[in-house]
Amino acid sequence: MEKYNLSLVLFTWLTQASVGLLVLRSIYVRQSQNDKIKTYITGHFMLTSAFIMLVAGLILSFTHLHYPAHAYNAINNLGSSWMSREILAESILLFTVLVWYIVNRMRIRQIPVVIPETIAIVSGIVLIYFMIRTYMLPSIPELHNPSFPVSFIITPVLGGASLVFFFIRKKEPAYAERFRLIASIAFVLSFINYLLFVFLSNSYLLDSPVTFVYFAGIILLILSYYLNAKNKTGISDVIFLNLAIVCDLLNRVLTLTFTNPGI
Repeated sequence: MEKYNLSLVLFTWLTQASVGLLVLRSIYVRQSQNDKIKTYITGHFMLTSAFIMLVAGLILSFTHLHYPAHAYNAINNLGSSWMSREILAESILLFTVLVWYIVNRMRIRQIPVVIPETIAIVSGIVLIYFMIRTYMLPSIPELHNPSFPVSFIITPVLGGASLVFFFIRKKEPAYAERFRLIASIAFVLSFINYLLFVFLSNSYLLDSPVTFVYFAGIILLILSYYLNAKNKTGISDVIFLNLAIVCDLLNRVLTLTFTNPGI
């Protein structure tokens, strides 16, 4: 795997997962039944994590460029280039999340936190749309089946819900179950979407390691819910969701690297 392809995979996945985390964090802080101070602290950790993921994704996106020092030139074609629009949306999102972090951390009452929160979420959703349009290249027919853009929608849900679950599983186990359910549904959809990509792109990759990892994830999913039904909750949920994230990431590797080495 070329380093440029790997950096692209990590950039898209981290960025989309961070957007999902921001959206689901906003739901969490408004519906949590926990103590307000504890909810604020947990929400702040989520916000910090999303910001770190965005920064990491941005750094990786520079390594995808053959000439990183000329990265500023990529924003010169906003009228005709989806990539330029993607970079602009990424910049707006990163700056807004930074402002959101400062307002939240310093508790600046003069700026309602809902303002940077709303701008960040809207710009994040717009960014994902721009990313879909950027990578559906006319020169690569395999990326023009419906499963490819759908994967860019599943990742924010799966990654975001899994991360929220990790943050609150011990403090609010009952509430955390909602996010585990969301992540579980997203994982099943990710598996179905992977199979659609394989069939629609005529890749014949059902015997690839990705397929076996997905099946392992399905087995762990069933096992974790069985253990929960028996009130034997433990580390099985954590193992399953980590494997679910790995599956979704490997799916991104497959679609953007192995079947499309030209990217």
